Amino acid sequence: MLFSRPLFAEGIIDINPYINGSINYDDNIFRLSSSTKDDDSGDTVKTVQVGADVNLRLSRQLITVSANINENKYNRFNILDNTGSAYALGWNWRLGNDLYGVLSHSKTEAIAGFNEIRSASKNLRTANRDFASVNWNFHPSWVTYINGEQFKTENALSNFSALDRKDTALETGLRYQSAAGTQLGLLYRVSESIYPNRTGFSQFLFGDENNQKILGVSAAWSPTTKTRISTRLSQVKIENIDKPQLNINGFSQRWDINHLLTSKVNLNAVAYQEITPIDDVESTYIETTGASINSAWTITSKTTLRGGLGYEQRDYLGSTGLFAASNDDRNDESLFYNLSLQYMPTYKTSLQLQYQAERRKSDIEIQNYQFNNLNFSFRYDF
Repeated sequence: MLFSRPLFAEGIIDINPYINGSINYDDNIFRLSSSTKDDDSGDTVKTVQVGADVNLRLSRQLITVSANINENKYNRFNILDNTGSAYALGWNWRLGNDLYGVLSHSKTEAIAGFNEIRSASKNLRTANRDFASVNWNFHPSWVTYINGEQFKTENALSNFSALDRKDTALETGLRYQSAAGTQLGLLYRVSESIYPNRTGFSQFLFGDENNQKILGVSAAWSPTTKTRISTRLSQVKIENIDKPQLNINGFSQRWDINHLLTSKVNLNAVAYQEITPIDDVESTYIETTGASINSAWTITSKTTLRGGLGYEQRDYLGSTGLFAASNDDRNDESLFYNLSLQYMPTYKTSLQLQYQAERRKSDIEIQNYQFNNLNFSFRYDF
């Protein structure tokens, strides 16, 4: 691939192979509660990844291809050593000036997280996503669109097969954008979630299929040249096909404010309340309420410092209450912290040192945990 670039006219094809690696230390890798955590709960993971991104432009059509493979080695829990991969293929198409869209397919394979299982289980999870969209600019300021998406997750270990899920969604909407950048939008989304391997006790409690209907509005505007505010408000209706007593009507909202404090300092604040499905054997969906603030300081043209903190409350809805205290739905509260320093000695090289932490409190004692994570990573683009 390194010798392909000269064979094509300039601007027609761009091939970008790269390599990156990281050393990651986590002092509570399995997210154990304080009552079960010991001095051997931490580990260091070394990761090496190689991949390439390819952009091929043919007239007004753009074909994108990306692929990578990564090797992950654990220092202590080497039973978890694994090889992950990802690839994606996309076509950004356009017919004339007013009709355009995207066709894409992607697949990733990676080890599943430990936040809920709290054990050294090497469960490789495969995710496939297909997406298609059509957009029509029927007026200089107006566009209408329709898109469809199918997302499928599969777990390699049989004891996690009840979490396998297939989501199919269809969304249509209308957007307006003024010359000054003010945006208004209206959308309607219908989706179906199926758990094909949910059987026995979990199927009896939660069923194996639910439908979602979302009617929403969105807006974005800039009160000043340095500030931009955006929001999305929607009514969410979730229908459980087998368990209608678990049906939910709720309201989701998200507010985002971005402010350029100086030419080198950017601030971002987010507040949200959202209802979403969850891959869990104790619930079918959660209501998440939270807020966060993040900042980025461009110290020099090569150095950037970022930091942030956030709070989140998660209510596990659609459960039977069998697993929570006082026979109520489970409730978690979390505090998040992050700080990172990025340095780019050349335009092809990037180095980053990052610290992350979370403190979670749950009304189920074994779900309490806290962790500190330190990561050093590098990337080189050929």
